Formats: sequence, C-alpha cells, structure tokens
Amino acid sequence: MSDAELTPAMETHLAPRDVRTVHVAVMEQITEDLGVVKQYGEPVARVDLLRSLVDDLTFSVALHWLSTGRRSSLDTKRGYADDLIKVAEWACAHFGERPIALLHRLDHFTVTTWTIYAKSQKRWAVRTQRRILSAVSSLFTYAAKHGVPVSNPVDFEEHAQQVGTSSNGRPVDATRVLAFSELAAIEAAAATPEDNLVFDLAVLQGLRESEIVKINVENIDRDASPYRLKLERKRGKWITRELPPRTEQYLETHLDGRDDGPLLLDPKTGQRRNRHQVIDITRRLARAAKVPNPNKVTPHVLRASAITDLLESGKPLQEVQKWAGHSDPSTTQGYWERRNEVKRDAALTSALIADLAEAAAHNL
Repeated sequence: MSDAELTPAMETHLAPRDVRTVHVAVMEQITEDLGVVKQYGEPVARVDLLRSLVDDLTFSVALHWLSTGRRSSLDTKRGYADDLIKVAEWACAHFGERPIALLHRLDHFTVTTWTIYAKSQKRWAVRTQRRILSAVSSLFTYAAKHGVPVSNPVDFEEHAQQVGTSSNGRPVDATRVLAFSELAAIEAAAATPEDNLVFDLAVLQGLRESEIVKINVENIDRDASPYRLKLERKRGKWITRELPPRTEQYLETHLDGRDDGPLLLDPKTGQRRNRHQVIDITRRLARAAKVPNPNKVTPHVLRASAITDLLESGKPLQEVQKWAGHSDPSTTQGYWERRNEVKRDAALTSALIADLAEAAAHNL
C-alpha cells in the first residue's frame, strides 16, 4: 500500500507513517503467514479478504498489529485475523458499507449491538465472544498507541460475560470429559495408523488439534531412542517430547518410508490436513465406539479427558499444567473441578435421600 492510495479525507486521520503504510516486505510476509481460508467453497487469502472488508487505514494498522512480535505464532496470527474478519463482516452488514472504516465506526454502543448478535444469533460460547472482543480491543489499543485518533470501544465488564457463566441455559465453558472406559473404546475403534497417531497425540501427549496438524516429519528425531518430537505450542514455545514405543510403531507404519513433509496428509489432495479434518477423525472414531453424542467428541475433548484423568489419579497440578501447555493453572484445574463438582453434588443428594429414608423408617 502506498501513500497515493490514501484518500484526502483519510489524511486528516493519519497515524504516524509507520502504521499508515505497509512496506512490501511486511506485506509479503504477513500474506504468507496468514495463509488462506475457504470463502464460498473457494480458497482466498486472508489478507485479500480483510482488504475487501475494511478501509485502507484499518487495513494497514491491522497488518502492522498482526506483524508484531507479540503474535509470533502463526496460529495466533490467523486466529486474530479470523476474529477481526468476523467483526468486519458483521459491521459491513450492520452499517450497509463495504469496505468499512472499522477503526472509526466501532464505538461502545456498536460493540454492545455486536454482543447481542454474537449471543442470540450466532450463539457463540462466552469464551468465543471474549476472544473476539479481545482481538478488537488489542487492535484499538495498538492503533491508539501509534497515533491513530481512536478510543478503545470494548469494555469487558459491560460487553463480555465472565467465563463460567450461563448462556442460553448451559455452561458454555464446560468442555466435555469422557469416562476412561469411553477413551478406551475410542482407542479400540482406531482402524488405521493415522487414527492411532491422532489418538496418541491427543491423549498420550495432550496436544491440541492445531498443534497436531502443524507437526512435520522433520520435527521427529527418529535416530533417537526413544523417538523425540519437537513441537511448537501456543505463544511460540517449543517443547520436546519422547514418544512411547507404540506411537513409534504407528508412526513408521503411517509414514511408509516417507521422511519429510507434513505428518498428516489429506489422501485426496496430498496437502497438510487441517484441524477440521482431524476433528472429523475423532468424531468418526467416537461413532464407531458408540460413544454418546459422537459429533461432540473432538481432539480437545480427548485432551481434556486425559488432563482430568491425570489429576484424578493424583498427579501434581503443576506437572499436568506444564504437560498440557496451559499458562494458568486454574485452566488445568477447571477440568477436574467440573467433574468432581458433579460427583460432590451427587454425593450430597444421596446423603439427603438416605436421611429421608431413615426419617421415614422412624415414622413407621
């Protein structure tokens, strides 16, 4: 984007030069980093989609915002871009304008209207709403810091329900946790080396689906004994994990002599599998295992079930937190507390039933 592309009207709202223009090197890198999404069944670059939705100023500021070192992980960058695109698409429809001057159109009351839309029409979970609002808030904070005359329209106390509160009659943050017998049934249903790999990576390694699909064959040291997996987790942190013999066997059978490229490949296209395809694998296994509500069984559910089992078996919270890759121990402990809260409540109900039965017997 060059200075010549900015309209005279925009010149009155210009930030310092560094955020109103995008250097070609930044543009090329962020285009590659953000990748593509499907739009009406066709692949489109996220950068091009964002450019079609917002005005030049918002676009240039957003690209610099997405390029900062605080968003070093590709998944984080793409997630922020997707969330900004969601808000921009809504704003275009709401105001009847495309492209939309998002940095100047969004105010406190407009964000309030968006939250009603997100809850009542999209029925997004509280975590999803807060994540999108966090992206908007971060963009505005960045813009104001670099001289754009805007104020942050997001007020989390007014716009965002607290995680753990009820929405539409259900606890939206409650990740499903399977009984260990259900996990075993899903494992038994795995019919291919890839099925077994996905299961092991989600359950035995506690990986997120976004982490699973990022693994390349080159990330695995197959000369080591046992094999060692080097993996980039959230916030760009790299870890090293040892793979147990069973996973090594699944891995070698799955690779069938291949020694580079993505670990999981789409057999139809030969390209890297995406997270949605990995979710389809766990849903298929859950159906084969006859687990109730199989479409709700995702790699995240398998991972949460593993975390819960480790805590219930007495493993130290700090160790499980590090294993799971959680930045906050309360996130790790939340899985265990939700399951045990149900058990505690059931025990109290049983005690009341017993007391009622005893009192009735004395009344005879």
